[in-house]
Amino acid sequence: MSLGKSEQKPTFGIWSAISLGWLTVNVFGGMSFIIFVGLSAGGLPALLYGFIGSSIGAICIVLSLAQCASRFSTAGGAYHYACFLIPEPYRRQIAYPLGWLNYLGWIFTHAGCCSIVATLVLGFANLCNPDYDVSTRWQLFLVYLAIVTTCWAVNLWGLKGIPTLEVIGSYATIFGFIAYSITLLVMAPKANPRFVFVDVTNETGYSSSAMAVLLGLFSSFGTLMGLDGPAHLAEEIPEPKRHLPRIMLIVILSQTVIGVIWIIVLGFSITDITTVVNTKTGVPILELIRSATGSNTAAIIFCLLLILNNGTSALGSAVMMSRQGYAFARDGGLFWNHKLIELSPGSHLPFWSINLPYFLVGLVGVIYLFSDAAFNAIVGSQTVCMIISFGFPATILLATKSNLLPTINRWNFRIFSKPIYIISVGYCVLVVIVAFIPQSQPLTTLNMNYTILVMGAFVFAMGLAWFTEGRKVFHPPVSDEVFGAGVIQGEVVEEGQGKRQGKRLVAEVSDHKKN
Repeated sequence: MSLGKSEQKPTFGIWSAISLGWLTVNVFGGMSFIIFVGLSAGGLPALLYGFIGSSIGAICIVLSLAQCASRFSTAGGAYHYACFLIPEPYRRQIAYPLGWLNYLGWIFTHAGCCSIVATLVLGFANLCNPDYDVSTRWQLFLVYLAIVTTCWAVNLWGLKGIPTLEVIGSYATIFGFIAYSITLLVMAPKANPRFVFVDVTNETGYSSSAMAVLLGLFSSFGTLMGLDGPAHLAEEIPEPKRHLPRIMLIVILSQTVIGVIWIIVLGFSITDITTVVNTKTGVPILELIRSATGSNTAAIIFCLLLILNNGTSALGSAVMMSRQGYAFARDGGLFWNHKLIELSPGSHLPFWSINLPYFLVGLVGVIYLFSDAAFNAIVGSQTVCMIISFGFPATILLATKSNLLPTINRWNFRIFSKPIYIISVGYCVLVVIVAFIPQSQPLTTLNMNYTILVMGAFVFAMGLAWFTEGRKVFHPPVSDEVFGAGVIQGEVVEEGQGKRQGKRLVAEVSDHKKN
């Protein structure tokens, strides 16, 4: 059996990798939804200044990830970076939960993206037929499953078309952002500048406005996840150690600029918040566009752009979660790892590493069918999972003074290293704290923050996986030399098929790591 590099051309080019990273962060699509949720906690000023502060924290995290990406090139992303930086005596114990956090974070991200697309599809139906009821749960669930299934099918059978789809989604996003920013600035009645920059709103039930602002920050936090998305393409792009750091930095800087401008544009366009929030479409941004332009057609076109934007974002997150799961299974971190790393003879893709998260996201959708509160808790847990896994490389670099970071002549921050790591770690701690605070008072079964329960279930599942299989077979990598570029595209397998093929690969990978 050979673990040599594939001779196939890389699946993703530089621009398609940037596009996929763009759409997995997707501030334009995410903020179009979240901005109306966050108005009750702090108002527009909390969202605007919170987003700017969050962007600074996210940029520092990306800088630390880019520093690692310039030295390591595997599809594990932040999880593998932490593995390479953790001192040997603690590597297995720390790397295992980090791999799970990153994997579940991407699964929850994909579930959230698909739920947004499903909501938009029903909103589009209402725009075309005002008598259509968007509140029917079973219809929402079926559309959700259709979106999940479409992403799964494209990921499994349409790999070559994914880069093109992501580029198209990015162009649609850029067009929608520019066109509708200009349209709203020209046509929409304008709100008072104090509403955008000064006035704090507190409809949370907490007596302290400071607490309302703190809770309002969570809306900004939630739009800046998926930061290590491009890193999961390390085995599918040319010269990853050279290009990945630049791709990651381009993505976060451009998303920051778009986010600030879009928040200000929407903020000045909100003059009748009650009408916008209580829209029959179920999507306040569509009502805002319709009211501002006086045109139902403008709202329909914007809805189609958002469907394309969030649909390609959902596809991007599907790619990321399957790649990260495949990388984690190669290390023996999940259940039935030998099945998850089997490569299909025809497509040379890890068939079950693509199938497993599809089933898990479908199960999350069953919760979506019965309870908004439970589903929101699961998607909210995405922020906790993601931010811990993203922040851990910076945490380790800070704690070890970068002692295990290979020395090269690029991406060295010198005297700025420590401030970058400190800001990254501090930001991550703040996000985790706010994520567990109930968003309103008094507490009821509907507004209770169930994130702690979801994270508890995660700990139980991870513990079960550890005691049944992980403690026996989990061996995190010590360098990125075991897996060369092109792994996800398929390796040249000289002997064995099916289950025997997977078992042999696990054995060989373990031997490489031990040696």
